[in-house]
Amino acid sequence: MKTELTIQTRRFPVVIRDERTGEEMEDHIVLELNQIKAADAMGLDYEEVIYRQYNRIGYRVLEIGKAQRHTITINLEELCRLHSVAEMSKREKVEV
Repeated sequence: MKTELTIQTRRFPVVIRDERTGEEMEDHIVLELNQIKAADAMGLDYEEVIYRQYNRIGYRVLEIGKAQRHTITINLEELCRLHSVAEMSKREKVEV
């Protein structure tokens, strides 16, 4: 049986500044559409969610660009298979 999960995302380009060093850089942040809707239900917009996530790790958001919309489909069976292979590989390295 083929089991898939589809996730609607928004990828925002951002310009941020590291508050420790003052260095400015470009980055991207990806939010699930469900995260944006949940924030909206709490009276927050997507920009506030982005500001909070970067502030939490010591960066100040200077600019938020236009989001790119993406639909990501994940084959759960394949993902589990890959995970099992990776776990077996980790165990083999530990045993050596």
